[in-house]
Amino acid sequence: MATDNKSARSLDLLDKDIRRLQAKAKQLEDEIDNNFTYLQNHSAALFINSLFPRKIRADDPAREGLLGAFFQNERLMNPLNKLATRLVGQASHFINKLIDKWID
Repeated sequence: MATDNKSARSLDLLDKDIRRLQAKAKQLEDEIDNNFTYLQNHSAALFINSLFPRKIRADDPAREGLLGAFFQNERLMNPLNKLATRLVGQASHFINKLIDKWID
């Protein structure tokens, strides 16, 4: 009888650990989803910031000349932002396909 009691206690502990680890896994999945959503929402800005150094970006107060005029022109910047968003979207779609193939 003493053995059965120990087994039951061990199974209870294992069940508790399983539930705790499942909750932790769910929390980590939610964190990954949130981080990926943030990346998708800000990918165009990240892409532009990686292409252009700070000295020539639109938010630089010392911008001058033709390049500065380019960055101040909203009609020229909108297509660039759309292109960057499209490129990043395609890249993330490609990366998702690679991850899906790798996981399977």
